Amino acid sequence: MLILRKCWAFIKKDFRTDISYRIAFAGQLLFTFFMVAAFYFFAKMIGQSSIPSLAPYGGDYFPFVLVGVAFSSYLDVSVRSFADTIRSAQVLGTLEALIATPTPPWQIVILSSIYSFVATSLRVVLTLAIGVFVFHVQFSNANWAGASLVLVLSIICFAFIGVLSASAVLAFKRADPSGWLVQGLSYLLGGVYYPISVLPHWAQVLAQVLPITHSLEAMRKMLLNGASLEQASSSMTGLLLFAIVAGPMSIASFWLALKRVRKEGSLGHF
Repeated sequence: MLILRKCWAFIKKDFRTDISYRIAFAGQLLFTFFMVAAFYFFAKMIGQSSIPSLAPYGGDYFPFVLVGVAFSSYLDVSVRSFADTIRSAQVLGTLEALIATPTPPWQIVILSSIYSFVATSLRVVLTLAIGVFVFHVQFSNANWAGASLVLVLSIICFAFIGVLSASAVLAFKRADPSGWLVQGLSYLLGGVYYPISVLPHWAQVLAQVLPITHSLEAMRKMLLNGASLEQASSSMTGLLLFAIVAGPMSIASFWLALKRVRKEGSLGHF
C-alpha cells in the first residue's frame, strides 16, 4: 500500500538523521538508565513503609513510578512532535511546498511524526526492561493484551492534544502554550509520580479531565495487578469519552487553521 511505503520512507529518513548524531543517540540511552536508577534509589529511601495510597497498586513505589514515567513519554511526544513538524516547515520555508504535494496535509503531519512515536516506544520498552532485568520489577501477572489496548487508546487521545497544538502553530506561527499547559497539568495532577489520591479533592476532580489520569490508572491496574478490561472499565470509559470530544475538535481546528492560512496566502510566510 502507498501509505505504508510513505510511512516507511519517513521512518527511514528520520532514523538516518537520528543515528547520524551518535553521541546524542547514545546519550539518550544512558539518560534512560540514569533516570530509572534515580527513581529506584528514591524508592529505596521510602523503603517498605506502608503507604495507603500505593496499596491499590501493590504497595511498592518503584513499579508504580516506573509505569508512570515510561508511558507518560507518549504524552510528551504527542504534544511536541506534531507542532514541531509544522514549526520546522515554517522556519525552513518548506510548508507551502509540502501542502502543495499530492499527499494530504493530515498525512504529512502524522507521517512526519511517526518516527518520534517509534523511538518513544523503544525507549518505553528499554525503561521497562531496565526495571525488570536490572532492578527486578515483576510483571508476572501483567495483562499485556489489555495494556496494549489501553496504550493504543491513550496514544489516540494524546495525539488529539498534539493536533490541537499543531493547529495553533499553523494558524498563528508561534509555539502554542496550551499544549505545554496540558502537559504541565498532566505531570502535576495526572498521577505520573504519585497517586492522585494524595491530591486535594478539587485537584482530583480536575485530574479526571486529563486523559493521562485514566491511561496510567488502567495501565497500572493491568501491568501491576493483572486486571481485566472489565476491572479497568471506568478508566477505559474516561479515555473513550476524551477521544469522542477531543477528536472532532482537533480535526476541525486543523482544517480551519489550514483554511485560514490558505485564504490569507500566508503558508510561505514565517
